[in-house]
Amino acid sequence: MKFLILSVSAGGGHIHAAFALKKYIAKYLEGSQVKMLDTIKYLNPFLDKVLIGGYLKTLKVSPALFGKLYNFTEKDDNLASLSNKINEFMAYKLIPIIEDFNPDVIICTHPFPTEMVSILKSKESLKTPMLCILTDYAPHSFWIRPQVNSYVVSNSDMVDEMVRRGVNRENIYDLGIPVDPDFIRNFDKIETLNELNLSLNKKTILIMGGSLGIGKIEDIYEALSKSRANIQIIIITGNNKKLYSKLLELAEDSYVETRILGYTRDVNRYMQASDLLLTKPGGLTITEALICRVPLAVFSPIPGQEEKNEDFLLKHNLAISIRDSENCLGIIESLISNPELLQAMKDNCNKFSKPSSGKDICNLLINLINKNQKIDVNNADYRN
Repeated sequence: MKFLILSVSAGGGHIHAAFALKKYIAKYLEGSQVKMLDTIKYLNPFLDKVLIGGYLKTLKVSPALFGKLYNFTEKDDNLASLSNKINEFMAYKLIPIIEDFNPDVIICTHPFPTEMVSILKSKESLKTPMLCILTDYAPHSFWIRPQVNSYVVSNSDMVDEMVRRGVNRENIYDLGIPVDPDFIRNFDKIETLNELNLSLNKKTILIMGGSLGIGKIEDIYEALSKSRANIQIIIITGNNKKLYSKLLELAEDSYVETRILGYTRDVNRYMQASDLLLTKPGGLTITEALICRVPLAVFSPIPGQEEKNEDFLLKHNLAISIRDSENCLGIIESLISNPELLQAMKDNCNKFSKPSSGKDICNLLINLINKNQKIDVNNADYRN
């Protein structure tokens, strides 16, 4: 079996879901061949710098502008038409790759390649089935294409919403967003806290930023560092060296025991050792937190998609909002001092956690291939 995975490295979630699925295919569909492309970068590196570079810069410099663009694209046919023209321009460059590799299924984890493949399926008689994995907790119109054979969504709320947008309910699968198989491993909380020389008798708060380094981590930590509550803090700064240095300075005057970490591959260990996670509401981070059963306090959502992710979390009592960093100390102390509420949030994580997502998607891929082969056989019989 052959699988072509098309993604775009705009933020972290889309490409990480693609890499994760590649690993699951290798694990559960042995002998399969997988080709994965960072689609726009592969097809047109210059356009990738303009589109994706512009997108990332807009998020950092003016998140509100991105939010307006996000909302406009839900309603404005002119913007949708512009996107269609750009994707159509690039779509035809995919034809040699598809013909040469001849995949059994094309998998998309971003709306841009979804539209490209849809164009080819509608105009070039491409018969290869397409599976799309939505990497957030609410849909956007850019994902909705009649040529998509199956959608994988993160939660059941999305099913009715996508049906209202014209998607056949039978083509929507509530299987969740795949995370790296290594992330599913269980770690001992006591061992992790001991390694960090942290107390077993304090509530542990983990603070993380998104992959783009956006968010008020410095302000939030400065507020929490003044707490007299029975808490301790772990902060993961990733590759943000400037933030790492600034937090080290703030930690010198902190009332709260703090461990500041840079880039790490052990995010799951620290999530599992924590009683509360403070983070931006990115789709992949939410998925990982649900798997680790850690309640969330969310801040600095990117206007548009992450705001909708936040709405989902608040609706299902999986998180609280701390958008206002000035009041976050009181909000966090109130939650930490309420063990019943914390436990209820933790229990709710179980309802939406889908640690078997990767395996379930692999089973769906087999079903798609079998269904497509039956269609081919029936068409051949009809022609004969």
